[in-house]
Amino acid sequence: MASKCTICGKERVVAKTYKEKVGTTYVYYREMICADPECQKKVEKNLNTEKAKRVSIKKEQDKHELERKEHIANSRRGIIN
Repeated sequence: MASKCTICGKERVVAKTYKEKVGTTYVYYREMICADPECQKKVEKNLNTEKAKRVSIKKEQDKHELERKEHIANSRRGIIN
């Protein structure tokens, strides 16, 4: 199974394979990386940046959800801000 790097277009290589038992089924994973170490560093940097954005967005969503629930609870008790 060949795949290309999203940044440089070179063939990606298998870095790690492992299996995990889910219920009664085994799921096999294959971690692929770019063959160019410098390019792989860029890929990892991009992935870390995207992950940080997702975490930040999730925290903001959780904050808004908590505020919404508090507002609903307060309005039911007759306390309106």
